[in-house]
Amino acid sequence: MFEKDYLMRLFTDFMNGINRIVNSIDKEDIEGAKTQIQRSYGFLGNDSDYFINTDVDDLLTFFKTKEGDYLRRVQMLAELISLDAELQTDREKRIKLVKKAIQLQEYFIENSNEYSLQMAKRVKEMKILLSSD
Repeated sequence: MFEKDYLMRLFTDFMNGINRIVNSIDKEDIEGAKTQIQRSYGFLGNDSDYFINTDVDDLLTFFKTKEGDYLRRVQMLAELISLDAELQTDREKRIKLVKKAIQLQEYFIENSNEYSLQMAKRVKEMKILLSSD
């Protein structure tokens, strides 16, 4: 019970952080959004460098070693990385992050009991973005 409450609190805090990031982007506060993104990686148990530079299979193993619903963490990381990619000015880094976000989102879609139309749409949009880049 305590573990489930902790995970729900983590998810709620994370989603509040995502909302702050989106609001910062909407207000064109890019530095504020970048700061919030860096903090949000910490909610998932490591820093941004770890999540950006570690391959997807190792990230999945990392999440599976944590207690609770690892797929929820995969979903949260995919969302965070896709937001991080939107703020990148370096083309190569943006492409790398978009590819990783797609892999994570596809893994979540394939392995989860729930289906998110929004996530499927986002994957499609990111693939179109990659093909045009």
